[in-house]
Formats: sequence, C-alpha cells, structure tokens
Amino acid sequence: MTFLGESGRTPETGPPSLAPFEGMVYSVHMATRDDLLEAARTLYLKEGLQGVSMRSVADRAGVSAPAIYRHFENKEDLVFELCRAGHRIFGTYLGRGLEGRTARERLVATGIGYLEFALDHPAYYAIMFITPPSELGFDKLGSRNLEEGGRTFQMLVDRVRECVDERVLARRDPLEVSFEIWAHVHGIASLHLRACEAGEPVPPIHEPAMIRAFFAASLERLLRGLAPS
Repeated sequence: MTFLGESGRTPETGPPSLAPFEGMVYSVHMATRDDLLEAARTLYLKEGLQGVSMRSVADRAGVSAPAIYRHFENKEDLVFELCRAGHRIFGTYLGRGLEGRTARERLVATGIGYLEFALDHPAYYAIMFITPPSELGFDKLGSRNLEEGGRTFQMLVDRVRECVDERVLARRDPLEVSFEIWAHVHGIASLHLRACEAGEPVPPIHEPAMIRAFFAASLERLLRGLAPS
C-alpha cells in the first residue's frame, strides 16, 4: 500500500510532481487569452476600434473585467495583438508571390497580394497602415506595429532584390525601389478604401473588378519604368 508521508513523498516515487498541474494552468491561460483575442477581433471587425474596450472584450469572452488584465496590460497592448494578427494574415497574402515561376512574376504576385489583403481585410488594413496611432491615443503602438510591418516589408524587398539580380529591374538599391513600389500600391489601395468609406465612387477605382484591373495595369507600367533602359 502506497501512502504520502508528512513530507508529501511516497516511498517509491519521492516528492509528487507539479508538472501536470502547471501544464494545465498554462493551457487554460492560453485558451482564455485566445478567447479574448477572438472576442476583440470580432468586436473590431463589427464595430471598429470604438467598439473595443477592455470591458466589452471581457464580456464577450465570458470573463470578468479584472481577469483580462492578467493577459493584456491595457487596451493598447490588446490592439497591438490585433495588429500582429493582421500582419500574420498579411504575410500569407504576400507569400503568394512565391508561387510565381519567374522573378518578375513573383514580384507582381506580391504586389497583387497587397491589394487583395486590403480588399479582403479593410478593417485590418486601416489600423495597420492608415490610422496614425497618435489619433488613437496610443504611445507605443506605432513603433511596435512598425517592427511587425518590417517583417512583411522584407518579403517585398526580397522579391525586388531578386529582380535586380536578374536584371528584370535596373541596378539600384533594392530597399529604395521597394519603397517606390510600396508607395505606389499603398496609395492605390488606400484611395480605394477611403472612397468606399466615404461612399463616394471614384472611377476607375470604386469597384473591386475595376480596382483589380487598374491596379494590375498600373503596376505593369511602374515595373516597365523601373526596368533597365
């Protein structure tokens, strides 16, 4: 017969292990955190940032308001996690560029992936690339969001460098060229989303089919201008 002595040991096994309990606590912690993030994402996509508060997120996730602070320091911390989730989705769109057969095809597909993300996820796009963090009253979101954005921007730089190396684009600094391309695609996507938000159609970028055709043709003209002379 096995029994615990005063020290909590058993003759056969020594002190009881707390590892299973620690693992259980960690799993519950992460599950609750995931539930809170999903609640925040749902509220944001449905009501915008004004619908996201620590209390509203806690209520939707079914936890007490104080409990949310065990997972997120404040609203800014929570919103950053939303941005980080958006960047992960954004990365999958840019990653489609790897399916191209040539360096040029891969660069074009990366640019189109940028537009498709903006069209499919306008709420994420706005908080990641349009709305200044200062307007939201946040102090650190800008730098943290920039760090996340740097990882996805590198995907564009890699495609440009590949095109420069293969003489698809003129020999220039890949980073400089990447900023030119980013400014171009970001400008078109942002103009389209702003027009949709204002309810003021602006041909030729007011309908998804039109914006896609205009974007593809415009990107082709840009790349021809960046090609070796």
